[in-house]
Amino acid sequence: MLLSIISVIANIVYFIVLNIDLYTDRAIMPYGNRHVWHRSAIDRLDAADNRILLYLFLFVAAVNIISAILFFFGIKNNVVRIIRLASLIVSSLLFVIILIYSGCVHPTY
Repeated sequence: MLLSIISVIANIVYFIVLNIDLYTDRAIMPYGNRHVWHRSAIDRLDAADNRILLYLFLFVAAVNIISAILFFFGIKNNVVRIIRLASLIVSSLLFVIILIYSGCVHPTY
């Protein structure tokens, strides 16, 4: 029961962190001024044309949340537990991969 609550909260926190402006892009514009953009990890994925990682993360997070809700409602099958645990691990790994990938992206304008 506690793992279900933690997994739902973790996925919500992951999605919030992906929407926070963590990255800063700087570019010198043609007229000589420097322009600064503050972007979130999702914006950086969009700039790199790699939104598939975000869609994959959202799918795995949805599976995790649905399996946790099923566990809340009393379906304590081993299959639901395995799916919940596997989707929690995969969503955590995808979160880390998205943050690392977004940090290495250098969008061109």
